[in-house]
Amino acid sequence: MGKRVRTLLRVSSKQQLHDDDIPMQRAQAKQYIAGRPDWVFDKEYMEKAVSAYKNSVEEREVLQEILSDARERKFEVLLAYMSDRIGRQEEYSFYVAALNRLGIEVWTIRDGQLKTEDHIDKLLNYIRFWQNEGESKKTSMRVRDTQREMVRAGKFTGGKAPYGYRLVPSGIVSSHGRLLKKLEIVEEKAQVVRKIYDLALYHGMGYCKIAEELNRQGIPAITAQKWKAGTIRGILTNPVYMGYLAIDRRVHYDTHVRVDRRDWIYSDHQITELIVVPQETWEKVQEIREARKEKLDAAHRKSSEKYKAQYNTPFSTAGKLALTGLAVCGYCGRKLKNGSYCSHWTTKDGKKKAAFTGRYVCPSKCPERVCYSQNYLESLVFQIVEKSLARLEPIDVQEELQKKQGRHRQGMQKELERVQKQQKTLKSDILTLEEKIPEAIRGDYYFSAGKLASMIKEKERIYEELEEKGQQIKEKLTDQVDIGGLGAELTVPFPDWREIFKSTEIKTKKMLLFSMIDQIEVKDESIHIKYKVGKGTFEPTHDTSPLKTIGFPVPE
Repeated sequence: MGKRVRTLLRVSSKQQLHDDDIPMQRAQAKQYIAGRPDWVFDKEYMEKAVSAYKNSVEEREVLQEILSDARERKFEVLLAYMSDRIGRQEEYSFYVAALNRLGIEVWTIRDGQLKTEDHIDKLLNYIRFWQNEGESKKTSMRVRDTQREMVRAGKFTGGKAPYGYRLVPSGIVSSHGRLLKKLEIVEEKAQVVRKIYDLALYHGMGYCKIAEELNRQGIPAITAQKWKAGTIRGILTNPVYMGYLAIDRRVHYDTHVRVDRRDWIYSDHQITELIVVPQETWEKVQEIREARKEKLDAAHRKSSEKYKAQYNTPFSTAGKLALTGLAVCGYCGRKLKNGSYCSHWTTKDGKKKAAFTGRYVCPSKCPERVCYSQNYLESLVFQIVEKSLARLEPIDVQEELQKKQGRHRQGMQKELERVQKQQKTLKSDILTLEEKIPEAIRGDYYFSAGKLASMIKEKERIYEELEEKGQQIKEKLTDQVDIGGLGAELTVPFPDWREIFKSTEIKTKKMLLFSMIDQIEVKDESIHIKYKVGKGTFEPTHDTSPLKTIGFPVPE
């Protein structure tokens, strides 16, 4: 009886599998074994989509199974296509040595036998696996470079679709013959994404609060579980929602480290069909997040240095006082604190009641004045803010709308060109596959005739879908009327910010106030409001506050 031979087949990714199999390596192994009369095939070990570079020997179950079978003397020879099928790190040379000590011969079709009997053999093995690791690093760099170029070109690089999108065929076939996919908005989930951004921007909610709110409203989470803070963070930091793909958002050292968003690699152009929230909204949410994080980090460090964020934002929008964090004592310069209290009593008929008394208190207890009534202080500040908001006037947006419509037409034209390009590629692929059918019938081609027919049918289906999509775009371009030819002055409904401010809840009031005001300096006889641009002063009997630019977004 000859030596019992077991083969090891491995590929690093699912894309390298052919119908969930590794036929090429198997065929090579059978042919190699057939050329050795003293060898007898015994068993096959297979690893599908397992990296020999990222995973150690201990993390690979198949290698541990091989080692266990070797200890039990179940075979004499292990055969792989190349040494890199066994491993792509130096440590794998020690794995080969361990098998040799157990009496197992380790062979590869490309490199022959991997021996460890002599010192020079051990050194050669170590160098061989060291070279494998170097090749993996080079391959990884090439793949990363390719992904960066794809992102810059606005192409999806793979993986799961972010929440709010689904994957659909792009009509483009890769060099490996795989049909690439692209992202498409799922409107129902996109509405949830917009709600999340609204809660962050207009209600000042953090990750945990937003997750709690979505769970309270019974909105289905991404999985069967409830919404979590980490999921909300991922949605609020992903630039895809403003129409930009990005890569290199994290760097891997011992653990993954997040990279500053200014250093990410973005797509060169905004992808209009992926926009869920306006770019301005996304950017403001990032400024709020980063400002709040800086404040919290400073608090954790117990730093005495006064921090002033680029985008002024409250620590929290919870509570009944609207000016916490903005109002400062005009005598000592320290921020006024919450000095509110509740009075509790029981009526004659046994009912328990409570009354809230809101107060702002100077922490230094300045002799000029220690506390200010919530009603007194907020009513005066709200009065000047409402007057400022009332002075905002609508602007002529006709020119801007013309530009916007022009950009929209350009976007549709580019989309039509992309569709036509995809159709051209598909047509070429179909012709190529049709030419291979005779070879497939003779058995001279890797794919069977049935498989080719299936691939052709799928590409023809995608071609028809693109044909319909292209026709729809053409109709929209034909039907669209140039806004400049209407011959009438355009008016756009302008939001009444004064009424919005008066009627909105405390959370939103806080966010609006923090977007407008740097500081409110309070004294016994006056209140000075420092706007983000310039200064305004309001005396209880005289309003001398000039109108200033207010930095919150106006809905389109």
